[in-house]
Amino acid sequence: MKQKFNITVADMQLSIVSDANPEEVEAIVGMLDRKMRDINLKSPRCTKNEAAILCALSYCSERLAAQETAKKLEKDCFRFATENERLKKQVESLKIELNGVREDNAVMRSVLSRTTNIPTPQEAPAKKQAAPATSSVSAEQLSVEIPAAAESGTPVVEESEEKSEKGKSRVGTMFDLLTFSDV
Repeated sequence: MKQKFNITVADMQLSIVSDANPEEVEAIVGMLDRKMRDINLKSPRCTKNEAAILCALSYCSERLAAQETAKKLEKDCFRFATENERLKKQVESLKIELNGVREDNAVMRSVLSRTTNIPTPQEAPAKKQAAPATSSVSAEQLSVEIPAAAESGTPVVEESEEKSEKGKSRVGTMFDLLTFSDV
């Protein structure tokens, strides 16, 4: 509802009609009055009409700058909303992929546990007491001779000796020194 207000700006009495509440009108009048007084203090020869025009020009330029900023912010908001939607879709696809990997992991664990009887992560492994290792193997049996290279900087090519001992089963070619009876 429109109300009539009597205001004073730069010692000029005016009557205006506005839809705004009295607090808003006071705030606007206070800003306008301060701006016009600043212009009159900086340029004492400036008339009140010229100060009012300069003040209006200043507020119009500020409004245009605010409108440009608002347009830029709206574009940024739209761009960010689009980017947000794209990222949400990417997160959903990654969640689906993660669930697939987890299912594959569960299948592989079950296959592995069936073949090797390794406890799954849900099972708490029993703590084993470390027993002192006593062995009847002498130091001479444990020593391994490493051949030297013919020239420095060239790799050593090892000759594999295929000796099979009866009563011992080999674990693999990489573990020549380790047999089941040694363990």
